[in-house]
Amino acid sequence: MIYYFSGTGNSKAIAEEIADYIGTKAIDIIGADIDQIHLEDEEYVGFTFPIYAWAAPEVMLQFAQKIKVPETAFSFAVCTFSNVAGMALQHFSEIIPLKSGYGIVMPDNYPITDHIIDTKESSMVKLEEARKRLDFIKEKIAKKEEEFDVKMGEDAKTRTYEMAPVFNREWRKTVAYHVSDDCIGCGLCERKCPAKAIEIQDGKPVWIKEDCYVCMACLNYCPVEAIDYGKYSKGRFRYFFKGFSKENY
Repeated sequence: MIYYFSGTGNSKAIAEEIADYIGTKAIDIIGADIDQIHLEDEEYVGFTFPIYAWAAPEVMLQFAQKIKVPETAFSFAVCTFSNVAGMALQHFSEIIPLKSGYGIVMPDNYPITDHIIDTKESSMVKLEEARKRLDFIKEKIAKKEEEFDVKMGEDAKTRTYEMAPVFNREWRKTVAYHVSDDCIGCGLCERKCPAKAIEIQDGKPVWIKEDCYVCMACLNYCPVEAIDYGKYSKGRFRYFFKGFSKENY
Protein backbone atom coordinates (compact mmCIF):
# COMPACT_ATOMS: atom_id res chain seq x y z
CA MET A 1 0.00 0.00 0.00
CA ILE A 2 1.21 3.49 -0.82
CA TYR A 3 -0.33 6.56 0.79
CA TYR A 4 0.13 9.93 -0.84
CA PHE A 5 -0.63 13.60 -0.42
CA SER A 6 -0.49 15.69 -3.57
CA GLY A 7 -1.43 19.27 -4.37
CA THR A 8 -0.60 19.60 -8.05
CA GLY A 9 -0.18 15.96 -9.01
CA ASN A 10 3.53 15.15 -8.74
CA SER A 11 3.34 12.87 -5.71
CA LYS A 12 0.09 11.29 -6.88
CA ALA A 13 1.63 10.30 -10.21
CA ILE A 14 4.72 8.89 -8.52
CA ALA A 15 2.67 6.94 -5.98
CA GLU A 16 0.47 5.42 -8.67
CA GLU A 17 3.39 4.40 -10.86
CA ILE A 18 5.35 2.80 -8.02
CA ALA A 19 2.21 1.05 -6.79
CA ASP A 20 1.57 -0.39 -10.24
CA TYR A 21 5.20 -1.54 -10.49
CA ILE A 22 5.26 -3.40 -7.16
CA GLY A 23 1.68 -4.67 -7.38
CA THR A 24 -0.10 -2.67 -4.71
CA LYS A 25 -2.51 0.28 -4.44
CA ALA A 26 -2.01 4.04 -4.15
CA ILE A 27 -4.37 5.78 -1.72
CA ASP A 28 -4.94 9.52 -1.27
CA ILE A 29 -4.73 10.35 2.44
CA ILE A 30 -7.33 13.08 1.99
CA GLY A 31 -10.58 11.41 2.89
CA ALA A 32 -8.94 8.11 3.88
CA ASP A 33 -10.80 6.33 6.69
CA ILE A 34 -8.20 5.69 9.40
CA ASP A 35 -10.42 3.07 11.04
CA GLN A 36 -10.38 1.01 7.85
CA ILE A 37 -6.58 0.94 7.51
CA HIS A 38 -5.20 -2.49 8.37
CA LEU A 39 -1.62 -3.05 7.27
CA GLU A 40 -0.74 -6.31 9.04
CA ASP A 41 -0.49 -8.31 5.81
CA GLU A 42 1.07 -5.64 3.60
CA GLU A 43 4.41 -6.46 1.99
CA TYR A 44 5.12 -2.82 1.15
CA VAL A 45 3.94 0.31 2.94
CA GLY A 46 5.02 3.52 1.25
CA PHE A 47 4.41 7.24 1.46
CA THR A 48 4.83 9.91 -1.21
CA PHE A 49 4.51 13.62 -0.61
CA PRO A 50 5.87 17.02 -1.64
CA ILE A 51 8.30 18.92 0.55
CA TYR A 52 6.91 22.08 2.14
CA ALA A 53 9.54 24.23 3.85
CA TRP A 54 12.00 21.32 4.10
CA ALA A 55 9.54 18.92 5.75
CA ALA A 56 6.65 16.65 4.93
CA PRO A 57 3.32 18.49 4.81
CA GLU A 58 1.77 18.67 8.25
CA VAL A 59 -1.30 16.82 6.99
CA MET A 60 0.93 13.86 6.06
CA LEU A 61 2.69 13.93 9.42
CA GLN A 62 -0.67 13.92 11.19
CA PHE A 63 -1.83 10.99 9.07
CA ALA A 64 1.35 9.03 9.83
CA GLN A 65 0.84 9.51 13.56
CA LYS A 66 -2.53 7.76 13.35
CA ILE A 67 -1.48 4.54 11.64
CA LYS A 68 0.71 1.61 12.62
CA VAL A 69 3.08 0.03 10.12
CA PRO A 70 4.16 -3.53 10.94
CA GLU A 71 7.89 -4.17 11.25
CA THR A 72 7.56 -6.95 8.68
CA ALA A 73 6.55 -4.51 5.93
CA PHE A 74 9.09 -2.81 3.71
CA SER A 75 8.44 0.81 4.65
CA PHE A 76 9.63 3.59 2.36
CA ALA A 77 8.99 7.19 1.39
CA VAL A 78 9.51 9.15 -1.81
CA CYS A 79 9.41 12.92 -1.59
CA THR A 80 9.23 15.49 -4.38
CA PHE A 81 10.81 18.93 -4.31
CA SER A 82 12.17 21.60 -6.61
CA ASN A 83 15.56 22.10 -4.95
CA VAL A 84 16.41 20.33 -1.67
CA ALA A 85 14.50 18.33 0.93
CA GLY A 86 16.30 19.15 4.15
CA MET A 87 16.02 16.33 6.69
CA ALA A 88 12.38 15.71 5.82
CA LEU A 89 12.71 11.94 5.49
CA GLN A 90 14.68 11.60 8.70
CA HIS A 91 12.03 13.68 10.45
CA PHE A 92 9.24 11.56 8.98
CA SER A 93 11.08 8.41 10.03
CA GLU A 94 10.78 9.49 13.65
CA ILE A 95 7.05 8.85 13.29
CA ILE A 96 7.16 5.81 11.02
CA PRO A 97 10.57 4.11 10.87
CA LEU A 98 11.53 3.92 7.21
CA LYS A 99 13.69 1.26 5.62
CA SER A 100 14.39 3.39 2.56
CA GLY A 101 13.76 6.88 1.28
CA TYR A 102 14.25 8.75 -1.98
CA GLY A 103 13.85 12.21 -3.41
CA ILE A 104 12.82 13.28 -6.90
CA VAL A 105 13.42 16.79 -8.21
CA MET A 106 10.28 18.09 -9.92
CA PRO A 107 9.21 21.46 -11.38
CA ASP A 108 8.65 24.29 -8.93
CA ASN A 109 4.93 24.92 -8.39
CA TYR A 110 5.43 27.67 -5.80
CA PRO A 111 5.49 31.06 -7.58
CA ILE A 112 4.60 32.97 -4.42
CA THR A 113 7.93 34.29 -3.16
CA ASP A 114 10.67 36.36 -4.74
CA HIS A 115 12.96 33.38 -5.37
CA ILE A 116 13.69 32.31 -8.94
CA ILE A 117 11.25 29.61 -10.04
CA ASP A 118 11.15 27.28 -13.01
CA THR A 119 10.15 28.38 -16.47
CA LYS A 120 8.31 26.06 -18.81
CA GLU A 121 11.62 25.18 -20.43
CA SER A 122 13.42 24.34 -17.18
CA SER A 123 10.38 22.36 -16.03
CA MET A 124 10.61 20.14 -19.10
CA VAL A 125 14.27 19.43 -18.33
CA LYS A 126 13.38 18.49 -14.75
CA LEU A 127 10.58 16.20 -15.90
CA GLU A 128 12.89 14.38 -18.29
CA GLU A 129 15.35 13.72 -15.46
CA ALA A 130 12.52 12.83 -13.06
CA ARG A 131 11.33 10.16 -15.48
CA LYS A 132 14.74 8.46 -15.32
CA ARG A 133 14.95 8.91 -11.57
CA LEU A 134 11.56 7.33 -10.97
CA ASP A 135 12.47 4.27 -13.05
CA PHE A 136 15.62 3.89 -10.94
CA ILE A 137 13.68 4.24 -7.67
CA LYS A 138 10.98 1.76 -8.69
CA GLU A 139 13.56 -0.97 -9.16
CA LYS A 140 15.24 -0.18 -5.84
CA ILE A 141 11.95 -0.39 -3.96
CA ALA A 142 10.87 -3.57 -5.72
CA LYS A 143 14.14 -5.18 -4.62
CA LYS A 144 13.62 -3.85 -1.07
CA GLU A 145 17.01 -2.19 -0.99
CA GLU A 146 17.51 -0.33 2.27
CA GLU A 147 19.03 3.07 1.59
CA PHE A 148 18.36 6.80 1.78
CA ASP A 149 19.07 8.79 -1.35
CA VAL A 150 17.81 12.36 -1.20
CA LYS A 151 19.38 15.77 -1.70
CA MET A 152 19.23 17.48 1.70
CA GLY A 153 21.05 20.76 1.02
CA GLU A 154 22.88 23.04 3.44
CA ASP A 155 21.70 23.66 7.01
CA ALA A 156 19.30 20.76 6.57
CA LYS A 157 18.67 20.17 10.27
CA THR A 158 17.96 23.83 11.00
CA ARG A 159 15.62 24.13 8.04
CA THR A 160 13.59 21.05 8.88
CA TYR A 161 13.48 21.23 12.66
CA GLU A 162 13.38 25.00 13.19
CA MET A 163 12.08 26.69 10.04
CA ALA A 164 9.39 24.19 9.02
CA PRO A 165 7.46 24.64 12.29
CA VAL A 166 7.45 28.39 11.70
CA PHE A 167 6.05 27.80 8.22
CA ASN A 168 3.23 25.66 9.61
CA ARG A 169 2.48 28.15 12.35
CA GLU A 170 2.69 31.44 10.46
CA TRP A 171 2.75 30.99 6.67
CA ARG A 172 -0.26 28.85 5.86
CA LYS A 173 -2.76 31.70 5.96
CA THR A 174 -5.35 32.01 3.22
CA VAL A 175 -5.64 35.77 3.59
CA ALA A 176 -2.93 36.26 0.94
CA TYR A 177 -4.99 34.61 -1.81
CA HIS A 178 -6.89 36.91 -4.13
CA VAL A 179 -8.79 36.51 -7.38
CA SER A 180 -9.01 38.85 -10.37
CA ASP A 181 -11.93 39.73 -12.60
CA ASP A 182 -10.57 37.20 -15.11
CA CYS A 183 -12.21 34.46 -13.02
CA ILE A 184 -14.77 32.49 -15.06
CA GLY A 185 -16.42 30.85 -12.05
CA CYS A 186 -15.65 27.31 -13.20
CA GLY A 187 -15.24 26.02 -9.63
CA LEU A 188 -12.12 24.00 -10.41
CA CYS A 189 -10.23 25.61 -7.53
CA GLU A 190 -12.94 24.52 -5.09
CA ARG A 191 -12.85 20.95 -6.38
CA LYS A 192 -9.05 20.74 -6.32
CA CYS A 193 -8.51 22.18 -2.83
CA PRO A 194 -7.54 19.26 -0.53
CA ALA A 195 -8.13 21.41 2.56
CA LYS A 196 -11.72 22.20 1.51
CA ALA A 197 -10.85 25.83 2.17
CA ILE A 198 -12.55 27.28 -0.92
CA GLU A 199 -16.20 27.90 -1.62
CA ILE A 200 -17.64 29.47 -4.76
CA GLN A 201 -19.80 32.42 -3.79
CA ASP A 202 -21.45 34.67 -6.36
CA GLY A 203 -19.39 33.03 -9.08
CA LYS A 204 -15.96 33.53 -7.50
CA PRO A 205 -13.80 31.61 -5.00
CA VAL A 206 -13.86 32.65 -1.37
CA TRP A 207 -11.37 31.20 1.11
CA ILE A 208 -13.57 30.15 4.01
CA LYS A 209 -10.84 28.86 6.31
CA GLU A 210 -8.08 30.85 7.97
CA ASP A 211 -5.44 28.22 7.16
CA CYS A 212 -4.93 25.76 4.33
CA TYR A 213 -2.11 23.47 3.16
CA VAL A 214 -0.76 26.16 0.75
CA CYS A 215 -0.31 23.39 -1.80
CA MET A 216 -1.05 25.94 -4.54
CA ALA A 217 -3.49 23.64 -6.33
CA CYS A 218 -6.00 26.47 -6.70
CA LEU A 219 -3.43 28.82 -8.18
CA ASN A 220 -1.80 26.33 -10.54
CA TYR A 221 -4.96 24.62 -11.82
CA CYS A 222 -6.85 27.85 -12.53
CA PRO A 223 -7.39 27.75 -16.32
CA VAL A 224 -7.26 31.55 -16.68
CA GLU A 225 -4.62 32.29 -14.02
CA ALA A 226 -7.09 34.41 -12.08
CA ILE A 227 -5.85 33.32 -8.65
CA ASP A 228 -2.74 34.82 -7.09
CA TYR A 229 -1.05 34.67 -3.71
CA GLY A 230 0.56 37.79 -2.36
CA LYS A 231 2.42 40.01 -4.80
CA TYR A 232 4.88 37.69 -6.53
CA SER A 233 2.82 35.08 -8.36
CA LYS A 234 1.12 37.23 -10.99
CA GLY A 235 2.42 36.51 -14.48
CA ARG A 236 4.74 33.71 -13.39
CA PHE A 237 4.76 30.19 -14.79
CA ARG A 238 2.02 27.92 -13.43
CA TYR A 239 2.50 24.17 -13.23
CA PHE A 240 0.55 21.03 -12.48
CA PHE A 241 1.50 17.50 -13.48
CA LYS A 242 0.23 16.36 -16.88
CA GLY A 243 2.83 13.68 -17.58
CA PHE A 244 6.58 13.32 -17.89
CA SER A 245 6.72 14.13 -21.60
CA LYS A 246 6.98 17.71 -22.85
CA GLU A 247 4.29 16.87 -25.40
CA ASN A 248 1.79 16.95 -22.51
CA TYR A 249 2.38 20.66 -21.84
